Amino acid sequence: MKKLLLLPVLIMLTACQTTGVKPDLIETKLQVITPDSAMYNCPFNKQLPNARTLTDIEVAKTLVELYKNNKTCKNSIDSIKKYLDNAKRTIEN
Repeated sequence: MKKLLLLPVLIMLTACQTTGVKPDLIETKLQVITPDSAMYNCPFNKQLPNARTLTDIEVAKTLVELYKNNKTCKNSIDSIKKYLDNAKRTIEN
């Protein structure tokens, strides 16, 4: 009975022996890409006019200013996305 238990152990040990062939190792290279801080351009209104005393002209001016800030921020985010896509393509090639 002891011989039967010893046989699987010997088979496992022979399977663990090295053949002298080096395995092909995959080397992973990580690279962090950060856009320039000048690309982050999202202006915002720090102080909005008093809502109780707003005139139609002030409402219109505020809406135009908010719209311009939104467009500027969207353009900044789009340029960051393009920058990162180009960097990704450059690294992959």
